[in-house]
Amino acid sequence: MSHIAVIGAGVVGVATAWALCRRGHDVTLIDRLPDAGLGTSAANGAQLSYAFGDALASPGFLRHLPSIVFNRDPAYRVRLQPDPEFLIWGLRFLWNSRASAFAANTRAILDLTRETARLMPELLAEIPLSFDHVPSGKMILYPSAQACAAGEDLRAMKRSLGFRQDVLSRDEATAIEPALAHYEGSIASVLWSPDDAAGAPDLFCRDLVAALRARHGLQTRFGAEVECLVRDGNRVCGLAFRDREILACDQVVIATGASADLVPLIDRGLGALWPVQGYSLTAPATESAMHVSITDLSRKMVFARLGDQIRVAGLADIGTRRIRFNPARFETLRKAATEAFGAAFDGSAAVSPWSGGRPCTPSSRPLLKRSSIEGVYLNLGHGTLGWTLCLGAAQRLVAVIRDQPVRSIAKSVTA
Repeated sequence: MSHIAVIGAGVVGVATAWALCRRGHDVTLIDRLPDAGLGTSAANGAQLSYAFGDALASPGFLRHLPSIVFNRDPAYRVRLQPDPEFLIWGLRFLWNSRASAFAANTRAILDLTRETARLMPELLAEIPLSFDHVPSGKMILYPSAQACAAGEDLRAMKRSLGFRQDVLSRDEATAIEPALAHYEGSIASVLWSPDDAAGAPDLFCRDLVAALRARHGLQTRFGAEVECLVRDGNRVCGLAFRDREILACDQVVIATGASADLVPLIDRGLGALWPVQGYSLTAPATESAMHVSITDLSRKMVFARLGDQIRVAGLADIGTRRIRFNPARFETLRKAATEAFGAAFDGSAAVSPWSGGRPCTPSSRPLLKRSSIEGVYLNLGHGTLGWTLCLGAAQRLVAVIRDQPVRSIAKSVTA
């Protein structure tokens, strides 16, 4: 079998390594950070939202765009940039906000979430992992009857695809999740998806990498930054690093998330990817903490139980490509989380803040394809759904790789 290098050791790259290893490939997993799961996967929302693969570009987003642009919606920030790529991405995003495009994109994304939902039990039966994984289900809190009614067509489409979803009253939902009794705000109704789950993506990455090393001989190069592809004509035959020897390989998968350093290596197309910055906090759970994953629709934030901790995530800042932690934006998240479910987590204890860029395509459909360089493949652009899409996207990309003949010339590269 061929030797495949996977660049990027977040949930997408690690899932890709697993999918390739189990098919007999020799795999080397590479990341510029010192371990797996330390980048965008370090502290994301933690929800495995199989029934909620909704595209970010939507008619609802379009309706709220004026308030977003003028900073009247605290959950979103859009900073216009004098960058041709950003402008083209933005125009394509607006085009994908049409109702017909949103429906088509969401259906395509749900095909991938269903695949992850199918593969996760298969993976855990094959390799027992410890990452606070709980099939706890998920609730969406609707602040008004109008908000709930507006989503009926989307719910009907999801039910037609086999997703279980039920609309409950606040009392019915509280009987399932008592923490709703402490919610500070109006709940007109609750959408209950019992098959969704939660888990810590960083622990998933590190535990799975350790298992793949032991079971499949996975090789890793952590703390190693790729400088360029090594090519024979238009065919990749290796990777060159800043401070390490060349790695000979037959094929390369680029799964680098929001990293911009590999932009010159890939032909993703003008306006194909742009980072959407999000924030999270992780704090000790109290006795009143939820066990079911919850999405607060009015505040546009998610709550997930991870063992004895609560993970809260939200905000979507679109603008600069360079991602920096903004203390004021984090305080926006913390304040809203405290207003919603302050009884669920101990805000007086050490709260772990995090922020990261999640590369998103204008359609929210990830790039799962060959590049123009022979032997180089892309697994990029999962946006806010990387954790939920990772196994399905890996499976889809492996099918693309399998359809291409492998001409091994890696032996000609000096290792």
